Amino acid sequence: MTKPTYLPLLNSIAVNEAKGEKLLQTWADATRDAKLKAALEFVAIREGEHAMAFTKRMCELGHAVDEDSAYQVFKDFDGLLACAASDISDADKVAMLSGGERDDKRDSGKKQRDPFVGFFNDTSIDPETGALLGRYIAEERDSGRRLQAEYDRVCAGSRSDDDQVAALCETVAALQADVAKLSRKLKKKNKAA
Repeated sequence: MTKPTYLPLLNSIAVNEAKGEKLLQTWADATRDAKLKAALEFVAIREGEHAMAFTKRMCELGHAVDEDSAYQVFKDFDGLLACAASDISDADKVAMLSGGERDDKRDSGKKQRDPFVGFFNDTSIDPETGALLGRYIAEERDSGRRLQAEYDRVCAGSRSDDDQVAALCETVAALQADVAKLSRKLKKKNKAA
């Protein structure tokens, strides 16, 4: 039997979903926010189920999961776990776990690339694997929406005093610039008159 060309994809999903389950469950165990905890636990369960389903599918195809050959989504997994387990605020965890970005990426004006868009480019995918991938993609997109809604809620309620002062300073600076422009226009108008 020929080794399926899509085996590395299945292997990477199995490995990274298992890590995702551990990371999200660790965070859920550490948070005091009941709504966030529920969302994290729900998605962690999905991640674990995905890891098991893809591991099972690989076994059915005659291959074992190999963590060493998998594409690693989590570059510093131990550091991420330590962050998730720490007592820093959930908003700070969002910032740290998303690479320092606390803003909603949908508001950045840039359309985010769909990470699943090329999954079915391999036309040799068998129907059973295709069905598993389709369910996985739909659930991952739903999980992303659920987590994003919670991250937005947590971050919106956590603006620090420094953030608020900085925003206020920006507003005052903009107003000062507008007043200066208006003052120059009035001076020109008075000189012309």
